[in-house]
Amino acid sequence: MTILTPTFAPHPDEEACLPLPSLGGNDLYAYNQLVSTLYRCLHDNAGFQPFFDAFQQHFKALQGGILGVTANPQRMVYGWTFGYPEGFEEWYINSDLPERDEALTRYVQLPPRQFDSFLRGDTSRTILDILGPESRAWAEAVGMGDSAGMLATRENGTNVVFMANRHQDFGPYTDDELLQMNLLAPHIENAVALHLKLYQSNSDNENLAMALNHVNKPLMVFNALGSIAQANDAARNLLTHTGNLFIGEDQRLHSSDKRLTRKLHDAISTCIVHSHKGHLDTRTLFVRNGHERLAICLTPLVAESVENNGVLAELFSFDSELAPDLERLQTLFQCTPAEASVAATLIQGLSAKEIAEEKQISVHTVRQYIKNLLAKNGYRKQTELVAMMVRALG
Repeated sequence: MTILTPTFAPHPDEEACLPLPSLGGNDLYAYNQLVSTLYRCLHDNAGFQPFFDAFQQHFKALQGGILGVTANPQRMVYGWTFGYPEGFEEWYINSDLPERDEALTRYVQLPPRQFDSFLRGDTSRTILDILGPESRAWAEAVGMGDSAGMLATRENGTNVVFMANRHQDFGPYTDDELLQMNLLAPHIENAVALHLKLYQSNSDNENLAMALNHVNKPLMVFNALGSIAQANDAARNLLTHTGNLFIGEDQRLHSSDKRLTRKLHDAISTCIVHSHKGHLDTRTLFVRNGHERLAICLTPLVAESVENNGVLAELFSFDSELAPDLERLQTLFQCTPAEASVAATLIQGLSAKEIAEEKQISVHTVRQYIKNLLAKNGYRKQTELVAMMVRALG
């Protein structure tokens, strides 16, 4: 049996020649649903099945999962899977196949948080043309057409891999689908790191909020009343560094600027209301502190019981004096150089008027660039576009 391997990513010069994918409105909504479902899995230590079900349906995946694999020798030590026969995990753990598995060998060598697929959209060949005899026999038996995967994290000497095989009837994964997977990648990384702590603790009393402190990225969880259920050390350190944001005695997020405090509370409350209605759009707020910009991405969390709904806050810090990665913006969001320059200032929270003043162009030109960015990437709202750019570059 094999779980299959992707090819390595092309050289940057080669990648720049490929057609650039975009994320349409329906795909954006599906992406937001996948993010919410993923974090919903962290309310207890039951596993990732709800996310697997949603991922399998959206990407037409055949089988896959999250596998923990030791480095030397390469052995599976734990995992959550979907689409495999009953008892697969136990059988695979007790076999020596992981040592020869082409997919695991190559996935663990990928840069972290980067999905790649076996065929990368190439319909002129099949997986059977690429695999060795043992892997080819497995792929042919199950009708496999492609495979995608990423290195999610490394935990105490164990490589944690997320992978998803696909049936040949649906063809190879497309560029658009790989784009969506790569946007999901940092969330999968967060969720795996958090869930490992929940799984290892084996405690019904430990939940997502309590587990946040095991992650180095600045994260906060607000409960259904808008109060902070937990802010990890990375988030508290970032708040201390900014100086104008703090957690008040009422356990809510405050600013020395009362207008900003009101704006924060309104955005959090709106996300909670959206969680009740199943609306999963992310909102992004910006806090300015001299040359530093703090972006706060708020994502509704939907639980089985409405009273357990909440909001996940991801904090990103940007230095406005540092040159933005315009090439990455152009690659990810189909920008011209001029549009990428405007996009970089949107990530810093500047308004169209402020961008026009900084770039010494007209407000009309700025707004036209923003309209172009929305149209090229299939976004309905500027807030959706900005949230995606912050996450992609943060």
